[in-house]
Amino acid sequence: MKLVIFIGHFKTGSTSIQSFLSSNFLRLLQAGILYPSVESQGMARNLQVVLSGRDMPTIGDSLNIIEPHNALALKLKTEEDRHGVPSYYPNLPSGFQMLEALNNQISAIDPKSVILCSEVFALFGLTEKKESIKRLARRFAHHEVTIYCNLRRPDEYISSWHRQRLKFGAKLTKLSEGALDEYMNSAHIQQAKLIKGWVSEHFPDAKLIVRNFDDVKSAGGSVDDFIMNSGISFPNHVKIPKNQNPSVPSAFAEVGRRAFHELKRETASQIVGWLSSAGARVAHYSDQEVEVFGRENREILLRCFRPIAEELNKITDRYPFYSNLEDFGCCRPINEVDALKEALPGLVLDAKRQSLPENILDWLNNWRN
Repeated sequence: MKLVIFIGHFKTGSTSIQSFLSSNFLRLLQAGILYPSVESQGMARNLQVVLSGRDMPTIGDSLNIIEPHNALALKLKTEEDRHGVPSYYPNLPSGFQMLEALNNQISAIDPKSVILCSEVFALFGLTEKKESIKRLARRFAHHEVTIYCNLRRPDEYISSWHRQRLKFGAKLTKLSEGALDEYMNSAHIQQAKLIKGWVSEHFPDAKLIVRNFDDVKSAGGSVDDFIMNSGISFPNHVKIPKNQNPSVPSAFAEVGRRAFHELKRETASQIVGWLSSAGARVAHYSDQEVEVFGRENREILLRCFRPIAEELNKITDRYPFYSNLEDFGCCRPINEVDALKEALPGLVLDAKRQSLPENILDWLNNWRN
């Protein structure tokens, strides 16, 4: 049996891959490909799909259904280091029960291929004892395993992940101030360590696929790229979803950041949801044009990442893995303050057209003035 373990990284299209797999559960199962559930809600939904004889979109469903292996990863990591499981993965069984559920589905169905897919798996590679990876390896390392990872250049990645945290309700410091420090020793920047934590000891015989996110985008996106490179024979006529996790544009992010510092959490969350969709309606500078780090922090990031990049070259046998490494230290042409000034009149107009509540409109107008 082939087992593909997609370990992330965050902000490289994992949500779209998970939506693709969950929305095509029956079509994939009929082709011998299992995207297994780990708890009763997901299993009940899969039974419903099988009995109906047709796949159904999973947009709007519980994350336990769409992203079951995020739930698994969060539970295993919590049992390892008390990481915690967010409330939007409710009523989870123990990690042991989840792993038993995976084994039971594989044993009963005997699929040709199994896919485990979670960006949270990326965090396992930097835990002290790698207990979560060991637990998976004890059960699955004897299969034909592929460890699959998408990696994104760290300046673009950190900017995107920092803005993603607004969706979780985080009160953030700006990256041009002190926020970069909290990422430096984490899986968010230590890309070589997160891979080595998986393959150096616990899955030493696994095939390793590491994809540069620039190549992923050139191939048509994360789902198309995964289909082409995972080594699994996917069936024809599967439905490929659109981007499932749009980010708040860099040019708008300061509005969301300040909302969580100045307004009630529920109101700030509503603003961030609106900002995520407003990028399609309001003219703004692209993320690649907006500077969010500042010169000093870019130099720090580049200096820290140079040895990591060299390790990635060795791990992937691709020299260089990031061809534009020195560009990481170069500031973008428009600073985030000026980018927001340009976009703000359009945002205020869009907020009115989208019928946002008066208290939000008043806050935006007062801030604008």
